[in-house]
Amino acid sequence: MATQPQLTPTLAALLDQLGAIARPDGAALAAALAAPITFDDVRGFVRFDDENYTRALIYRDDRLELRLHCWRPGQSTSLHGHGASACAFKILRGTATESVLGDRDRVWAPGSVVVENAPRFHQVMNAGRDPLLTLHAYSPPLPIDAPSPRSGRQIVIVGGGFAGAAVAYHLLREMNGAGRIHLVEMGPWLGRGIAYGVESEVFRLNVPASRMSIDPETPDDFVKFSGSEAAPHAFLGRALYARYVTSRLAALVKSSPAKLRLWRDEAVAITRNAVVLRGGATLPAEAVVLATGIVPRVKHASYHPRVVDAWDECALATLPMEGRLLLLGSGLSALDVLAFLDAQGFAGEVTLVSPRGLLPLPHEPEFQGTTPLAAADADRAPQAIRPLVRWVRQTIAAAVAAGLPWQRAVDSLRPHVVRLYRALPQADRASFVRHVRPYWDVFRHRAPADALGRVDDWARTGRLRRLAGRVTIDGRGDPSAVTVAIRERAGGERRERFDAVVRCVGPALDVAEATTPLLQSLIDGGLAALAASGLGIETTTDGRVVDARGEASHRIFGIGAVRRACDWETTSVPDIAKHAQQLAREIARR
Repeated sequence: MATQPQLTPTLAALLDQLGAIARPDGAALAAALAAPITFDDVRGFVRFDDENYTRALIYRDDRLELRLHCWRPGQSTSLHGHGASACAFKILRGTATESVLGDRDRVWAPGSVVVENAPRFHQVMNAGRDPLLTLHAYSPPLPIDAPSPRSGRQIVIVGGGFAGAAVAYHLLREMNGAGRIHLVEMGPWLGRGIAYGVESEVFRLNVPASRMSIDPETPDDFVKFSGSEAAPHAFLGRALYARYVTSRLAALVKSSPAKLRLWRDEAVAITRNAVVLRGGATLPAEAVVLATGIVPRVKHASYHPRVVDAWDECALATLPMEGRLLLLGSGLSALDVLAFLDAQGFAGEVTLVSPRGLLPLPHEPEFQGTTPLAAADADRAPQAIRPLVRWVRQTIAAAVAAGLPWQRAVDSLRPHVVRLYRALPQADRASFVRHVRPYWDVFRHRAPADALGRVDDWARTGRLRRLAGRVTIDGRGDPSAVTVAIRERAGGERRERFDAVVRCVGPALDVAEATTPLLQSLIDGGLAALAASGLGIETTTDGRVVDARGEASHRIFGIGAVRRACDWETTSVPDIAKHAQQLAREIARR
């Protein structure tokens, strides 16, 4: 048995200081660790392992514990909490990258002392090229002596927005044994993606709280979390929803026997039994879930400093407080931007331009559930785009004539949309996206009444105009303003000058705009097949990716926007939550 290295005077003094703390909390532990500690003080405890980071015990009694953690490049903990133990750690050598559930990543340089207070859940990684040494104090001691083993099943989720987080949540619930879930996400958040990656409380959900549960079997879960039982159909903040997703994921990280490991990297290829990351790591994978989310459109993208994106709240905060603004698009994103401008006190004029000039229609004043259209009636739907559109119009009109609000009449078709869409020939699916989708979207993706009321108020006072047409941006010339050419749908073209332009153009729909290195690798390798409609890759009704031979994969699955080419209605929270649960159960029961 190896002998315990002798403590240096510095380490002995540190232990005396830690032992003298009457009520050890994170701050008190951190204050003690702030004392100068050198490599020579800990070199007798340095131990490395090729497979995992190591936790060398320096001292332990019933009140506290001191350990040296040693990390080779690329090694990491899984996401974890410390239970009832207070924790602080100090970076002695190298650079530590810390991912915290519900917060942005943090990078700690040598000499940094970090306090970790419950109920925070975090992951520490050596993302650098040099060895990392960290000194950790816990009180009371943790009930573990070594990092969690890498044994058990290995599942990889590509994408850490809501879809990826929902799959992780349900896998943590369904996996009843040891295993590791690897979640690959380049962005700074987990569970937010583009839709919920905002911090301003101005941005609200466009769906009632009662329909936003991450767990289909507990539909009022978000309502209870938010304390909105008195108004369960309210349109709550997106930042609040992000905190909800984080909270629910953290609870499963704490209780599940499976471990969740976050990789801040990009997946670039999938092999027979692994996922390859751009940074060089290869993740073993018996199953892979593609949860890559929506990709913002590149249309109207410009390097002009006055052209900003509706997704970027920091850029929106820099917009002028007066003058003339052009919003490209008139959908839900444009309504969000108007709400932000209103909160900012913007006093100028806004022009909305979209190809058809359509605004989202309002939600029903008093939200109520909808009885689905009878399956026998849906079975009579035509399987070609033109007669199908007529059938949809006639079905909704008949329901409205019978006294049903049009919103519920539209929603009665929702359970049948996937089957109706899949029954269309590929060319008709593409035709739907090009010609019918804009009109379907204003009925399906509705807006709160007050958001539409703002449009009416601004238009009535001359602060807003709405045009149907197309825009060409002149990226040259004066950097303090943007000159555009507007070709109106009704005819005629004009050139106008704006103080700034906001892109509210929504997600990419054509695969040519949404292709990533991973998607291209799957197609080139025959592991995925492009849909003939050009809208994405082929998937089965249960989310399996279809390969170039037309065979459904037994290990590669898609969720959310990945399934849109074949199912269309796949990106709402209710759809994603349901599909995530189904996928997790399918993968877990193997």
